[in-house]
Amino acid sequence: MYFGFKNISIEYGRKQILSNLSLEIPKSRVVTLIGRNGCGKSSLLKTIPRAVIPKTGSAVLDGIELRKYPPKQLARRIAYLAQVHTSPPDIDVRTLVSYGRYPYLKFGGSLTKEDGRIIDNAIELTGLSALREQTVSTLSGGERQRAWIAMTVAQQPEILILDEPTTYLDISYQIEVLELVRQLNRELGITILMVLHDLNLACRYSDLLYAIRDGRLYLSGTPDELMTSENLRELFGIEAEIVYDKINGCPFFIPLGQSSHERKTTAEATAVKTSSIIKPATEKVG
Repeated sequence: MYFGFKNISIEYGRKQILSNLSLEIPKSRVVTLIGRNGCGKSSLLKTIPRAVIPKTGSAVLDGIELRKYPPKQLARRIAYLAQVHTSPPDIDVRTLVSYGRYPYLKFGGSLTKEDGRIIDNAIELTGLSALREQTVSTLSGGERQRAWIAMTVAQQPEILILDEPTTYLDISYQIEVLELVRQLNRELGITILMVLHDLNLACRYSDLLYAIRDGRLYLSGTPDELMTSENLRELFGIEAEIVYDKINGCPFFIPLGQSSHERKTTAEATAVKTSSIIKPATEKVG
């Protein structure tokens, strides 16, 4: 196994999120995890920086569990960008990007001219040259996300992990960020693993989709293989029309509404919840 997850089980209290899940990420491909909210997509990614400790199993790189790698050695191979990230309020773009070189610094050492060249290349590649001295907190949402991605580029990883990289961005910035992600894959050969909620964007920018359902890997394949009316019905409980995008060479779907099974399930759940909240009044006659 090059990189992936082996027999991962995750529990929050008594609730099981993932159950013995295993999957492998092919080298130099863009892979997107899809599935309903709460199915465990982000939890799976969080096992990489050990923000979530699985009950069983582990993330694996070249046959070795990630937890067995020295932190700096691992950071030179895998970059992880969380869904929510913060920086000091007065930090500028170049300083933020320079943090990506820290895994390469010797104890007590400082950045070299070569580090500076790599930082500047990352800034140029992500289209931030004109903003290099600007404070990160003053950037737009899309610019800020590009700055954080530039930091991971400066890290020179083989693998880039992105947990919902388009969250809180409008559609223009979503496309801008995903175009950049695909560029990093195509030009630098970086293996990409990310979580996206927008299935149409996932189809457009991914080589492979992995669908998680009921705590397990439910389906995997190319967007052409996975984007079917039946799969959308099973995975998300919706009826949809599938159309082929000839310009981008990928399928996309037009949602038509909830499936009949989903409507029934929702109605039953609502009825149960309502009955537990609204109790019939009792009147004592004396």
